[in-house]
Amino acid sequence: MAGTGLFAALTHRQYRLLFGGQLLSGFGDWIDFVALVSLVAYQWHQGAAGLAAVSAAAAAPWIVLAPLAGVWADRLPQKRTLIGCDLLRAALVLCYPLAPNLLVLLVLAVAKVSVSTLFAPAQQSTLTLVVPRDSLLAANSLSGFATQLCKVAGPAVGGALLVVTSPGGAFVVDAASFLASALVLSRLRLPAREPATRASRKGRFGRELREGITFVLGNRLLLVAVGSLSATVFLVLAFDTLSPLVLVQLGLPHGMYGPAIAAVAVGAVAGTAVMGQWGQRWNAFTVLALSQAATGLLIALVGAAAVTGFRAAAGFWAPVAVGIGLCSTGILVVFLYLVQRATPQELMGRVSTVVNVVPMVLQLSAPVVGAALAVWVGLGWVLAGAGLGLAVLGVLFLWRPPAGAATPDEPAAAGSTDDARSGRLFGSGKRSRKKAVMAFDSIEALAASGHGFEGATEDQLAVIANLSPEEVAVINSIKAKLDGEVTAHSQDESTVGGLVW
Repeated sequence: MAGTGLFAALTHRQYRLLFGGQLLSGFGDWIDFVALVSLVAYQWHQGAAGLAAVSAAAAAPWIVLAPLAGVWADRLPQKRTLIGCDLLRAALVLCYPLAPNLLVLLVLAVAKVSVSTLFAPAQQSTLTLVVPRDSLLAANSLSGFATQLCKVAGPAVGGALLVVTSPGGAFVVDAASFLASALVLSRLRLPAREPATRASRKGRFGRELREGITFVLGNRLLLVAVGSLSATVFLVLAFDTLSPLVLVQLGLPHGMYGPAIAAVAVGAVAGTAVMGQWGQRWNAFTVLALSQAATGLLIALVGAAAVTGFRAAAGFWAPVAVGIGLCSTGILVVFLYLVQRATPQELMGRVSTVVNVVPMVLQLSAPVVGAALAVWVGLGWVLAGAGLGLAVLGVLFLWRPPAGAATPDEPAAAGSTDDARSGRLFGSGKRSRKKAVMAFDSIEALAASGHGFEGATEDQLAVIANLSPEEVAVINSIKAKLDGEVTAHSQDESTVGGLVW
């Protein structure tokens, strides 16, 4: 398998295991969603209010609990956390068929999503451990590709299951997917994380949470990335929600709604493939700004057509829908890449949850706010104005990128908020990719386990920096065994005749 391109990250065994777990649980989540909707809407006849309650239960923990879960993700051993979350989710899903009413089902759903808020940052932290920095963009693209694949195939599989079985049967399949994911993840080999003592943990939770928030607020590049993603999420989701009305204003038949959504999904799949295959060759911030500008212009084009009464056949609008999916996915993939490259390993759990709070809030509010604005000023004006604003922001970022967008490649310091110490966030050809390998987290992972590098030469550090995650795990395992032997030997020497000296 080639070392570059969309599948580059799959050359690393530990990532293959992590990716396999994501794929299994992702399919299960969509089967779960279809079964929940079927149970609430068709068996219990709870109507729109019941479906809205299920949606709120699925979203609220990501806003309220995710930043807190990020602190635990930075504290707990990644492998045990991932496996434990999968096992807990399997148990909770198996309880769904036993729920006697909607209230109990909602409590179980909230509990399951709450566990997922811990799984997600632990997965992000693990990803940066098992994938070299020069493969992070490919890994994020492949993960995005898997997410889109699950969105397409998961509901189809869930619907097929409901034809041959009940929602309870679909829940059992979902639980089985989590168990299979836990089995795959159990084969991960990660460097041990030093457990904190009770004394060192006292009073640390609030401070650690503030560290994650402060890091994001003090990093201009991350703030730009969060703003870009938030604006894009709001616009694209508002566009998706209002699509049936948009089709009417564009003079297209109602039957085009399904193909329009499918075209956006096709663009999203294509976008992840393009970013994974060739994204490493480009400056990542330029890709972010261009994607932002292009997404805004395409949505503004649709809005302008609605305002002016422009009419065209469906074939004219198909490339526009594909382009919206393609360009918005470029923002999502680069966003994840920037967060991973800018964040020290010890802060990854907290930062990865903090940066998603605002996009999640906008994701929930986009349909409501978009509909209200459409009633107030008109649908076409909403799309045209918001899309144009997004495009202008993209152009401004291209014209005057934030400070630190092209800094030397050096590992980020713990707790640092200086953009110049965020590492080189943006690839620019083979030389920068070669240098990015030097900043791989092998040194950071070894240092976290107590290895010291004082007095090491540049050549020696270069050799250490190119160690694979498997080699790092072996070294840490040997050190842990030796440390245990030394501790046991010291305890034996300190005990004479039953007296401790």
